Amino acid sequence: MKYYLAIIIFLISLKNYAQNTVTGASSTPDSTLVVAENQEAELAYNNGTESFKNKKFKEAIEFFNQAIQLKPDFAKAYINRGSVRLETKEYSEAINDFTMAVEINDSLVSAYYFRGQAKNFTGNKDGAFEDYSSAISKGYKDAKVYYFRGVLQFEKNNYKEAITDFTSCIDLDANFAYAYNDRGSSYRKIDDFDKAIEDYSKAVKVDSKFAIAYNNLGTVLRKKEKVDEAIANYTLAVKFKPEYYIAYNNRGSAKYDNKDYEGAIKDFNKAIEIKKDYAYAVNNIGTVMLKQKEYKNAITEFTKAIEMDKSYGLAYLNRGVAKEELRDLEGACKDWKKAEELGVKAAANYTFSCE
Repeated sequence: MKYYLAIIIFLISLKNYAQNTVTGASSTPDSTLVVAENQEAELAYNNGTESFKNKKFKEAIEFFNQAIQLKPDFAKAYINRGSVRLETKEYSEAINDFTMAVEINDSLVSAYYFRGQAKNFTGNKDGAFEDYSSAISKGYKDAKVYYFRGVLQFEKNNYKEAITDFTSCIDLDANFAYAYNDRGSSYRKIDDFDKAIEDYSKAVKVDSKFAIAYNNLGTVLRKKEKVDEAIANYTLAVKFKPEYYIAYNNRGSAKYDNKDYEGAIKDFNKAIEIKKDYAYAVNNIGTVMLKQKEYKNAITEFTKAIEMDKSYGLAYLNRGVAKEELRDLEGACKDWKKAEELGVKAAANYTFSCE
């Protein structure tokens, strides 16, 4: 009888990557001969840039407002004011500023990238993708624009295109750990596990405390049946991120593979200690109980998992198996049919025997 554990892999880490939105604005005036108001605009702009660098965002906005009031076509001031607004999460206002910048001076291609970032944060993925692509096509050479377009490609299930973008990112910045991690996840999605392992390994070489990459590396090693190596990497993941309940769950699953049931239970319980409603780990405890023929206890655990997540099909499937072992065929069939209804394809292997 095959029992089903839940193992989770973190694929893409967009929310974990901190963006520096400072544009590196120039303090050089547009020309050597400027009228007085343009000199004042440049001074306000320079003061705004300095305030921005010192994270005095309200003050920076005031200076950029002055610069734009004095010089309405001051494209760089719009870019930097938009960048401040990115930092303060005023995304709609930031988008307006970046749009003004490109309308004034289309050659300032960084504005497309930053506008893409603002759209991305508001959930406008298509708009963000379009702006990242515009920045790239117009010659913007920055690793981050390729990285974030790669993330969007991944989210669209365009894994080969994502690999191309992450590779371009790495070509521009060989120490971009997230790009290695996410390219590895793209390779994993197309079942190229060897390249995935290679990229996850590069990610942790660049950043020796990169917990997500250790977790992902462990998961692919487990797929390659290198269970001891997988456990070692999950252990590094929780070492560098002690509250990483997903890695505890995954290490427990690997220990289960090694028939270390006591160790598996300990890790699943640790995951639940960190995240009380973590249904996957509860299901996995039930799976260990099944393996040890503690069928009533297994049913208790699967029921807990279902109470946490009514749509958790694997827990229904597993509970059905436990009920079958206790000769409750009616209850088993009911659970298997529910699992099938929830999209668990393996349930068809059980429901065929039900009336």
